[in-house]
Amino acid sequence: MTTRPRETRVTDNARYTQTRTFHGSVAKLAASLAIVLAACSLSWEDWPATGALLALALAGLAVSGMPLAELARRLALFSPVVALLALSIPLSQGFSSGWSLAATVASRATVSFLAGLWLIHVLPFDEMLLTLKRLRIPDVCISTLSFMHRNIFVLWEETRRIRTARKARRFGRTDRLDEWRAAIGLIATLVIRSLDRGDRIHRAMLARGWDGHFRHWQKVPASDPGPVEPS
Repeated sequence: MTTRPRETRVTDNARYTQTRTFHGSVAKLAASLAIVLAACSLSWEDWPATGALLALALAGLAVSGMPLAELARRLALFSPVVALLALSIPLSQGFSSGWSLAATVASRATVSFLAGLWLIHVLPFDEMLLTLKRLRIPDVCISTLSFMHRNIFVLWEETRRIRTARKARRFGRTDRLDEWRAAIGLIATLVIRSLDRGDRIHRAMLARGWDGHFRHWQKVPASDPGPVEPS
């Protein structure tokens, strides 16, 4: 009875783990996309089906272990945007038929948001990018998503620094008009700094050999060390 070399067994185990992870990631992506497409195909008159999709998304979030406080906080940040968008529809389309369209847009946006929230909670972003690459999504799309995800944290840090600097230079209470002016100035400063930071990051990437292709290094469990080539 012959025994395979240990390196071969380690490589086979790593490939099996990668394949199983890939199929699980594809299933999560497909489930989220199916909920979004189903929600976008329904109107406000189909409220029972929309309610079922909403309940399904909430059940998925509950099973995934997302805390209720975090879900409420994210909905509190998302709801004003949807409300403003929905309220603008009757003003432009007319109040007779605009309210039903506004309700349709709000329901679709809410279900899609919850489905996307479930996806990012159960599927790490790097793993999602790797899954998209294996599904032969164009590299430019994957690179754009990767840069967007990383630059969000860069912009957030820049925003925090600008707000801290402004608070350090302001004394006493200010009225609402001054706050609006400060917010406009903050946005303008953030845009300028973001353009400058993006240019510096791009030049640094080119200096380090960036060729426009996204690469991901596989992780091997600590119990099964072995050579795994990058995908």
